[in-house]
Formats: sequence, structure tokens, C-alpha cells
Amino acid sequence: MALIEKAKGRLETQSPSGYTRLFGIAALGNLMSRVQGAVIASGTELENLIWARTTRIDDLDVFLVGTMHSTEDRIYVARKDQIKRSKTIHSKYEPDFLAFNPSTRHCYIIEVKDGDQFDTKKSNSEHVTLHSFNNDISSALPYGTSIHLCCFNVRTRDEIYHGLKGKFSLEEVLTGRELCTLLGIDYDEIVAVRQHDQQRNLEYFLTELLKIVDVRRMIARILQAFGDDNRSDPPHEDSAA
Repeated sequence: MALIEKAKGRLETQSPSGYTRLFGIAALGNLMSRVQGAVIASGTELENLIWARTTRIDDLDVFLVGTMHSTEDRIYVARKDQIKRSKTIHSKYEPDFLAFNPSTRHCYIIEVKDGDQFDTKKSNSEHVTLHSFNNDISSALPYGTSIHLCCFNVRTRDEIYHGLKGKFSLEEVLTGRELCTLLGIDYDEIVAVRQHDQQRNLEYFLTELLKIVDVRRMIARILQAFGDDNRSDPPHEDSAA
């Protein structure tokens, strides 16, 4: 998982961030902006974790020529920077991945999201972008094509469908587990890798939070209030006694 401690926050020498305006404490605003930066970085990290585990294409143009008559039943993957450099594919759009199955002559156009909630305008924009890319390349490839938006952390296609406000059909969305099955990689292993740094992030966040004097004083006051409330509660009696 991306680490908060390595994320850059908004400099409060600039105009106050939204977080600072929300809480009224500049240091807290900076910490929250670092959290947001880590969340954004997690999306890039997810793409890298997926890519590292796939059967990767070294040169997309060479691959397309070399598999013209291949019947190999295996998924080969190209990523965004390779799509951008390709002399065969011409589009101003670049999805996260292209996944090719030579045996079925099919190319999956894939965008991967770490979240699942989009406003209506953004959902429509994602849909238009993927279809525009599909239209741009379909005649240039010796493959049939389909678009797919994957919300990696969502359990079911129905949840993704509703999260995307119905802008994508059920056939156009994938769960993370479905994507990993398609690519021949281990979904649970990727999830375990991402969970590894959760405790480190939590401890770092709490430590930095308590370094902020005004926040620390407020937490102490709240804890004192909780302590007073607990002392007024009647003793707990074991029901088996």
C-alpha cells in the first residue's frame, strides 16, 4: 500500500487547503492532504502490482505482427506507455491495459479503478473515453475488441454497475477478482501485499496527528470526558453469576 509518510502534502504557504478550511488547523490540513496524496498514489501502485504479475508484452507492435496467426490460449498484456508509443495504434486516449488472447483473437480494453463511486459526469466521461479508444483502434487490430472498467476492490458487478450510475453495462464492468482471473494472476496475493502497510499507515497517521498540539489537547479533553462517563456507569455484572 502507498505510504502516507512518503506522500507530499499541500504547502500551507500557498492558499489554505480545503482540509485547512474544514478543520481550521493548518498542520492538520497538511496531514490530511498527505493522506489524500497516498490514496491517489495507491491507484498507480495497484496498476504496477497487476502489471508485474502478468505475461507482459515487450514491444506491442512486434507482438501484433508476431501473433497474426497464433492460436496460443494465453493472455498477453500491454500497458499505457506502450500503447502511447505504438506505431500501430493511433488514439489520443490510453487505457491502463490491453489484454490479448491470440487463440480467441480478442483484445480486452481495460481501465482499472481503486474506488467504485463516480459522479454521473465522470462515469459518462469514462465510458465515452473507452468507447472512443475502441473506435480509434478496432480497424487497426487483427483482434475483436471490448471495453471493461474494473473496480478492483468491489465484490460484485452489480455494486460496480450502481456505483457507476448505470453508465456502463454489466458486461462492461469487472470486479478485481474477475480481472485477475482473466489475466491469470492471483487476486488474493495482490490484496495481501496491499494490506501489508495498513498498520504502518495507521500508526504514522496517529503519531503525526498527536504531534499537533491543538489536536492533542482536544483528544485529551475528549478522552477525559469519556473517562468521566465511564466512571458513572454501574459495574458490569456477569450474566452467568
